[in-house]
Amino acid sequence: MYEINYTQLIENYDVMINTLEYDSMRSGGKAKLNAETLYHLHMMRGKYKELTTPVKQEVNKNGK
Repeated sequence: MYEINYTQLIENYDVMINTLEYDSMRSGGKAKLNAETLYHLHMMRGKYKELTTPVKQEVNKNGK
């Protein structure tokens, strides 16, 4: 079984997002074509980002 490197995966999403955003800025037609893809890339990046952020657990005054 393979272990997923979420940090590298997020970096790859960032590169793809930046490339498509740059491409979209150059042409209005490309912006329309890339809009849905960019939306989904941002959504997936956010989901993987949640997996890499540590979850804080609250500790009550009794230490439980």
